[in-house]
Amino acid sequence: MSAFELKDVFVRFNGKPVLDIGDLKMSEGVVTLLSGANGAGKTTLLRVLAGLQRPDGGSVAYKGKPVGYVGAGHRHRLRVTLLHQDPYMFKRKVLTNVAYGPIVRGMTKSEAGETARSALKRVDCAHLADRMATSLSGGERKRVALARSLATGAEALLLDEPSAGVDAENTERLSEIIGSLAESGKTIVVSSHQPDWAASIAQESVSLAYGKVESSG
Repeated sequence: MSAFELKDVFVRFNGKPVLDIGDLKMSEGVVTLLSGANGAGKTTLLRVLAGLQRPDGGSVAYKGKPVGYVGAGHRHRLRVTLLHQDPYMFKRKVLTNVAYGPIVRGMTKSEAGETARSALKRVDCAHLADRMATSLSGGERKRVALARSLATGAEALLLDEPSAGVDAENTERLSEIIGSLAESGKTIVVSSHQPDWAASIAQESVSLAYGKVESSG
């Protein structure tokens, strides 16, 4: 089954085309590697999939239903989360950062804390719960951001250059965690301009060049 389906999607910035996709499908419950050089359109595509960037034309569907944008996209954004290349952290403890989303969605503080601890455990960051988020390394911050998305109950995770600025040890950990999440049923799209590190865990791949699909499979 397809998680995402795009048809005749295009995006322009300042009148210039940055995305032009005729037909593209991404499967549910697998890791899809989105590759391409810097400026190929990877981040724009992720924003379109996340419901954050309304395309100038075409259709985008998630699990067979049209993706909503702006106010109409609130429900979609609860199910599909984009993790930015440089994730923002509140100047609070790690546990507070991860528990914030569940609290906003109506959980009690106690329930949110349990959910946050469980999410941190899934990304091998349980030991960081009482650390200040501002003291984390780049790799730790990205894993904590991933835990924050898991704690909100997101079904699909869109990871924008998760290996950028991360040392070799944390890059390997990220690969293992992403693979494990896909095995548990999560749909994951990982963008990278250095795709070798993610190739071993990706079941599908999409290569972009100048905003167009160069290859997929």
